[in-house]
Amino acid sequence: MPKVRAYGADATLKACREAVYGVAPPGPYRSLDFKSTDLSSAQPLGDDPLLGRGRNAQDPYRSLVTDEGQIEIPLDLRGTGFWLTGLFGDPVTTAGKAAGSIAFATNPSAGDTITLNGTIWTFVSGPPSGNETEIQATVTQTVDQLVADLAASADPEVSKCSYARPSGTQTLAIEFDTAGPSGNGFTLAASSASVSGLTLTGGGYGHLWESGADDIPSYTVEIGHPKLATPVFFRHAGTVMESIELEMGQEGPANARLQLVAQGEERAAATLDAAPETFTLRRFSQGRGFIRRGGSALAGVTGGSLTFSNTLERVRTIRGDGRIEAADPTLAAAQGALTLRFDGATLVAEAADGDPVALEYGFTFPEGYTLRFELPRVFLPKPKYAVSGPGGVEASFDWRAAFDDAEGTMLRAHLLNDVTTYV
Repeated sequence: MPKVRAYGADATLKACREAVYGVAPPGPYRSLDFKSTDLSSAQPLGDDPLLGRGRNAQDPYRSLVTDEGQIEIPLDLRGTGFWLTGLFGDPVTTAGKAAGSIAFATNPSAGDTITLNGTIWTFVSGPPSGNETEIQATVTQTVDQLVADLAASADPEVSKCSYARPSGTQTLAIEFDTAGPSGNGFTLAASSASVSGLTLTGGGYGHLWESGADDIPSYTVEIGHPKLATPVFFRHAGTVMESIELEMGQEGPANARLQLVAQGEERAAATLDAAPETFTLRRFSQGRGFIRRGGSALAGVTGGSLTFSNTLERVRTIRGDGRIEAADPTLAAAQGALTLRFDGATLVAEAADGDPVALEYGFTFPEGYTLRFELPRVFLPKPKYAVSGPGGVEASFDWRAAFDDAEGTMLRAHLLNDVTTYV
């Protein structure tokens, strides 16, 4: 039944990339998940009083149009890539293969097994037959023999992967032959060895964005209230993404806030796309978040934040509708904060010496899917310490990132998922 009042629970958010700035494309549009938004146009009233007309107020004039606001979004496995493309431009996408391993601490005994996607492979002390490997004099020699036997196997499950023993290890390395997410379902088990996980991990499509692109895309964004008795849809053409801000915590789902700048808003009675494309929602969790320095987990981290901005220039020209001509990216900047349990050592020397460090913020899923923000050159201030009682002492670092000549960027965003492209 149609409603007489609008509710956020019924609101919709759709977007489509523009070929020409400020011109709404025909579609297809994509329906996107969001938590809240205040994206809306405003045209304030101004005063320019004339003398000789008494003390009563005269007619105001209409000022310039601004169409800006924030959208709070969930950081999720698939939809996040749409927003990152708006912030950084088109990503470089490569397909990756799922991989895993089985590590042998000692030489297997007769009757020990490994299981590869349901196929049981047995170690024997005598001549092998079928899905068997003969135990050799040392564990290294046994793993080498296992690699050779698996490579020669005609079993349809075993032959889905390639096998190797990395130099200096006693480990069977396993890589799914087909790139993409399908290999993440390949199961692993072992009776007397350690498996890297219940399945292979890391298969999918890796998307890489870098800060500082000269050109970033614009979108037409539609915020709708379709269940009203008289439906209304607000179309924001020429929407450009200025910044993203995310908080790192200890529990709950991961969210982010985006600042958007649009050219103008139009009201319509019908949606731009009644059957939009969608992403299947799967949210990242703070409980699987991480903050790393130089590739290693930082000890004692209690919280953190990261903000990236394109610092958009609102281009104002003389035009009859009072809208901006464009929103151009200028200085790309990244900054954030870290809060640590103070131990007198972590990051203290770097902060005192002024030497940059490499930081990484991110979230993971069990099958190896990941969202990572990589900052190769971060400067730390002298931290502020807070002793607020008999409990632990915390140190807070408000850092800033800078361009790294060797890496060729200031910030990289990585997203590994099962979406083939965002272009």
